Amino acid sequence: MKRSLLTLLLVSTLGISACHSMRFEVTEDMPTDTVTERKNFFLVGLAPTVEVDVSTKCPNGVVAIEEETTFVDGLFNLLTLSIWTPRTTTYHCARRSS
Repeated sequence: MKRSLLTLLLVSTLGISACHSMRFEVTEDMPTDTVTERKNFFLVGLAPTVEVDVSTKCPNGVVAIEEETTFVDGLFNLLTLSIWTPRTTTYHCARRSS
């Protein structure tokens, strides 16, 4: 009983601590707006659910895109045994050209 409880605790801790963040810099300009959304993936991200058109998020262009697995995203991933894998994406929009 102690061994299975310890194993469950270890797996849970590793699953929750598996947060990550990626940032792609497109230009060196300063962003003016940010748009944040949560995307849904299934089966550990093997089955994407959306295709994103960045121009609808940032009509003037994008400065950077940041995708991360937050603590809450990791918690949902853990609770559903990686069937549902949400990720949070932030689009940093360029300023309007004059």
